[in-house]
Amino acid sequence: MTTIELEARKAMLVKEILTDINSEEMLDKLAGYLKRLKKTATGSHAAPCQYTRDEMESILLEREKDAHFYTQEQVKNEMKNLIASWK
Repeated sequence: MTTIELEARKAMLVKEILTDINSEEMLDKLAGYLKRLKKTATGSHAAPCQYTRDEMESILLEREKDAHFYTQEQVKNEMKNLIASWK
């Protein structure tokens, strides 16, 4: 689903809520359901790894030393070669 499609569906949902929710009771139920849905979708726990900017920089520098990285140009060339092999 593209971002535009997602935004359109969200707008349709908001429009439906605005037109069809006629009581405070329905609104409270909807709000409660949304809270429960968000908890199950994201988990009720904080993200397991939260690094500071300095920690991320040191991790990235360490990984650059230890691992092989491809440049964007290398990836483009590899993809061109792969596609050419399919023909």
